[in-house]
Amino acid sequence: MMSNRMWNRVELKVFVFPIILLLVACGGASSSESEQDTTPDAFAFAPVETAALSSLIESEAIVVSGITAATNISIENGEYQVGSAAYTATSGQVTNGQLVRVRVTAADNVGETVTARLTIGGVGADFSVTTVESSAILERVANASCLAPEQVFSGDPELRLKAVFNNLPALSRLVGLYQAPGGSGRWYAMQQSGEIYWFNNDASASQLNEFIDLNSLVRHDGERGLLGLAFHPDFEANGQFFVSYTDNSGDSVVSRFISDGNLPLDLSSESVVLTLSQPAGNHNGGHIAFGPDGYLYIGFGDGGGANDQYGNGQNTNSLHGTLLRIDINQDTGYSIPQDNPFIENTNVRDEIYAYGLRNPWRFSFDTQTGELWLGDVGQNQYEEINIVSAGDNLGWPIMEGNHCFQSQTCDQSGLTLPKIEYNHSDGDCSVTGGYVYRGQQTEALFGDYLFGDFCTGRLWHSRLQSDDSYSLEQIALTGMSISSFAQAQNGEVYLLNYFGDAGEAVYRVVDDGASGSEIPAQLSQVGCFDSTSEKTMRSGVVPYQVQSQLWSDGADKTRFFAIPDGELIDVVEDGDFEFPVGTIMIKNFVYQNQYLETRLFMRHASGWGGYSYKWRDDQTDADLLESGDTVVVGGHQHIIPSRGQCFECHTSATAITLGPEASQLNNEQNYGGGIGNQLTTLFEAGYLSAQPAAEQIHPMAEISDDTASLAVRARSYLHANCSGCHRPGSTAPQIDFRISSSLADLNACDVEPANGDLGITDARIIAPGDANRSVLLARMSVTDDNRMPPLATQQVDQTAVNVLQQWINQLTGCNE
Repeated sequence: MMSNRMWNRVELKVFVFPIILLLVACGGASSSESEQDTTPDAFAFAPVETAALSSLIESEAIVVSGITAATNISIENGEYQVGSAAYTATSGQVTNGQLVRVRVTAADNVGETVTARLTIGGVGADFSVTTVESSAILERVANASCLAPEQVFSGDPELRLKAVFNNLPALSRLVGLYQAPGGSGRWYAMQQSGEIYWFNNDASASQLNEFIDLNSLVRHDGERGLLGLAFHPDFEANGQFFVSYTDNSGDSVVSRFISDGNLPLDLSSESVVLTLSQPAGNHNGGHIAFGPDGYLYIGFGDGGGANDQYGNGQNTNSLHGTLLRIDINQDTGYSIPQDNPFIENTNVRDEIYAYGLRNPWRFSFDTQTGELWLGDVGQNQYEEINIVSAGDNLGWPIMEGNHCFQSQTCDQSGLTLPKIEYNHSDGDCSVTGGYVYRGQQTEALFGDYLFGDFCTGRLWHSRLQSDDSYSLEQIALTGMSISSFAQAQNGEVYLLNYFGDAGEAVYRVVDDGASGSEIPAQLSQVGCFDSTSEKTMRSGVVPYQVQSQLWSDGADKTRFFAIPDGELIDVVEDGDFEFPVGTIMIKNFVYQNQYLETRLFMRHASGWGGYSYKWRDDQTDADLLESGDTVVVGGHQHIIPSRGQCFECHTSATAITLGPEASQLNNEQNYGGGIGNQLTTLFEAGYLSAQPAAEQIHPMAEISDDTASLAVRARSYLHANCSGCHRPGSTAPQIDFRISSSLADLNACDVEPANGDLGITDARIIAPGDANRSVLLARMSVTDDNRMPPLATQQVDQTAVNVLQQWINQLTGCNE
């Protein structure tokens, strides 16, 4: 038996030893507290054992834990994603708390396993995917009835649009088409990105040949780029031609080049004629043309922004907001024609021929009368066409069209008002000036001025009336992005489609006696519904759903498509779907189980057309609308847009259809025969021409999905609700809200708003860390004229406002 003294000694040793260990572990004299731990806790991925052949499979997300500093991450035989970033196979770093997913492509043989190994800070885990043989979830069946008619015309029943060069390759962002003087055997096609190609003036032409490539000189984003081309009247003798472009500093440049006949031309012959500093990236104007007097005419916008914020519209000491007239018949530079209208006026620049312009986009000279016709893009309400004479003050910003701008009354003395105007009430928003028709192939148009609207693709012709006014008659609602017009030396006029696919870039108006089809007056007659009363679809009509919804004041939507037998849906480079001629897209709007509207998009041979059917109160059928309307259910009012307004969002830049794209359809759908990933299922069933590649798919989520990150939810919402207009080549290209663009590339993060700050001090479109200074959020939170998106909504999407507010507030910069 131990003595008390012995027990105390043992007891002392027992307690002293843990204390020493505690001191070593927790600091004191130890330096381990300052060391950073880069080895994470163990993690694991659940295997997938029922993958479809060649399908793209994602793991569930794991959360990196147990580290106190950034550590290395790498993968073998697959890709990984950190947070909402793009998937990558390149090694990188992660920090504590970040979400990580793994993605692999399943094998193309049944029963084969593909394994990717992810390693974080030396700790690894496998993600394995095994294929199985399964019965088809969806089988493609014949579609005999849900088909778009070949042609439907919404304007003059005697006139048609017809593609001219059906065999040409695609011309990306085509903004000009020209013939050189004395050379009607060739066309020269100008792309905004800086390339000029030539091709034979032959309907069977199938080859684009490089004339000159200015891409290295040109900044081409938004409204900037290669914007004008003019051949010298003596081009056959002197080889001179002139271009107008935005240089890499963002300034406007007019340059002379000389062709020596050896193609393609190099850039060594460039001689800069004129440079104009541009304070903003929009309203550069950029069109140039030789007049019948042999002088070069140049159009410049007011410097950009909104509301003439730089004060150039009436500033005759600036070349902004003007039409210039210069003499270039010398070796370098230019001189002033002695009959320019302001040459004796010391308060006006000598180069100015006319002023008071906002953003002149395409002007031309009538080849018979010499009249100068000019389209000037309006602000918020009116677009205008002017016939310009020497010395004219065309009114901006005193006037917008024939209306006082931002006031009820204004002093109009000394102003020259437009001959033609139209408003934005039907979706139109940006005029594209054209030409007076002097051809022989369409006699009904002889002497008429042809022009269009970039936003809706609406095409008009106008003629002088007995009371000296000008008519405004629609030819067609094309749905194209009409970027420009062209006139051949024989007087024929052509329309250019900014996003035309192969064979769909150049059109002309014809009167060939062809007859178009009528769109059925009732939805039940279209051929897509098996029963409108029961809301059932016919065989061959395929359901689909999107990852992120377009906000429609709380209405639910169901979506379907149908394509002709033997045709496929192409997946283009950016992941958009290109549907074949004959396609019908169907979207039902439902509120509290009551059908409000069914919206059809049909691809005719002559282009896309949008048609809305309003459901009857008894829900048995729906009737075709000729214009916009509303439906009221209880206290809920649903707005149905007009046919023209459809093309405010459904632009050529989006491949028209908007929702169906690789990123939006990378989720599961119940097809009746089972549930499967939409991309894989549609490919295996024979609807898609190819399985979308990994780089064409970007993470997306519904705004209310709180299992996804704030960044993914917010960016998905902006993509679904805003990127139809806010993307390159669309109607508001200064901002890019596509899900594929990085935060830094949106041209919105920490960027001052160009279209008003809504009274916000030190406003930014997106102010990192400060939602209260973010105009984006302010526009989403109002229902007045400042609302975005502006079309067919009257209610604030409060869930989206809350999510975007949180997302903006947690941003620490623009490189996340």
